[in-house]
Amino acid sequence: MHHARPSNRPIARGPRHSRWLGIAALGLFGTTACGDDTAGVPGTATGATGSVTGSSDATSGSGGGAGGAGGAGGNASTGGSGGSSTATGGGGMGGAPFMPEPIPEIDPEPAKACANIPSGYFQFLDDGCKARIVPSYVDRELACPSVDTSPEIALTGGGTVTYQPGSETPKFDTTALDGIVPPELMATVILIRRVNGVPHYRYLSTGDHEVPYQPWSTTKVVAAANAAARLRIASDYGVGLTAKVDGKPLGDLVTSICNYDYSPYSSNALGRYFHNVGTRKRANDLIHDLWLKRPAAETFGGNYGENAPGLGYTFVDGGKQVSVTADAATGYANNLSSRTMAEIVKRLVLHREEAPQQMPGIQWADVRVLLHGAEGSAKYGEWGGMSADSAIYLQASHDMPYIEKRSHGRWRTFSKLGLGTSGQFLDVGYACMPVLDDDDKPVAGWSREFVIAAHLPSGGSSWAARDRMLAKAYRAIVTRIVDGRL
Repeated sequence: MHHARPSNRPIARGPRHSRWLGIAALGLFGTTACGDDTAGVPGTATGATGSVTGSSDATSGSGGGAGGAGGAGGNASTGGSGGSSTATGGGGMGGAPFMPEPIPEIDPEPAKACANIPSGYFQFLDDGCKARIVPSYVDRELACPSVDTSPEIALTGGGTVTYQPGSETPKFDTTALDGIVPPELMATVILIRRVNGVPHYRYLSTGDHEVPYQPWSTTKVVAAANAAARLRIASDYGVGLTAKVDGKPLGDLVTSICNYDYSPYSSNALGRYFHNVGTRKRANDLIHDLWLKRPAAETFGGNYGENAPGLGYTFVDGGKQVSVTADAATGYANNLSSRTMAEIVKRLVLHREEAPQQMPGIQWADVRVLLHGAEGSAKYGEWGGMSADSAIYLQASHDMPYIEKRSHGRWRTFSKLGLGTSGQFLDVGYACMPVLDDDDKPVAGWSREFVIAAHLPSGGSSWAARDRMLAKAYRAIVTRIVDGRL
């Protein structure tokens, strides 16, 4: 729940836990207090017409596709000079040669734990070592700067995969993660490529992507999104998450849900409040015929273990306002699959790009608040909402100063953690890790954009060990996404 945890043991964030701190240590390039990855020695990958510098495990590939581990070869499907499928020498959008910096060698082990993690908190779930950084480039409208010219992508080390447009039924690769993640992990990964500006997807899973589980607090942001949609519909689209209630920006409440600062309300209480606003029946309908068309075994609308705060139900947005009746229904059990959780986040982040997949009623202005918090927040600044999630599994998965540098600050991570009463560790999130050239243009074939929904219900000798297991699994997945092996 969202009460203070005992000092001698972790408290279940269950329906969701209490969190310590607000947005911890948001220092650009702030090196992890718990240790850093070091760059490895670059290797060489030979393309069809040129040689490119890659990571130490890069191998030869047709058309220089193997250069994806660090050279300009990337995930080329046809090859060019240096292996790019779209520009000579792996160049930028104007065709001028551009060589991205080699990808540093990434230690498969996440950073070691620091000595001062508060009792009952965790290194990665709670950012216990204050390792989080924020992007240097501030733009709430930013779409991931990613460009590909073909849905066929050559993988580093061999093989070609084809990405699907959103209009097609997803096809899941259930073998790509074999031997990479622990057998206890339940996960769905959605890889995103913007082929000539149109999102295409590749779906990976641990084989259990249709199996429902209790998703705990990962669903609170979905409750907030549903509340936004109900407000929009009730107000003829004049009021949404951009509104205030009792003088408090709803976007600041969304941030409190994600960062667990208890200022002044608990994350669990706010999760229930947003269900009161959006209604539990509508929340459950979204999982089924209203939006996602998921099977009856999946349900959504359950509460989070605490009473709603004493907030009103009249919402003011500029010169407009709307009042709704609070839903006091018991609701439905939260029981969703990793496929559903990943799909929800994908559709929310790509709201502008995938109009047929938009959540009914919600507007981009609401999604922007969900991702970044309240516009011009005096309380949290530019990086609230899902960018302020206390968990750092996505950020701990790679060398973030390297990602910052190669993207010119255009990278993004949005996520929401969960922790069950028996130590089930969960996270669902989106990441954009692009490569830009000297003119701030995306280097074709090189940007990485993806969603991961993960549930680790068991394993490890302790809860802290399980926290590290999940961080290590993220690192195994993300390093392979970045260097082109997945």
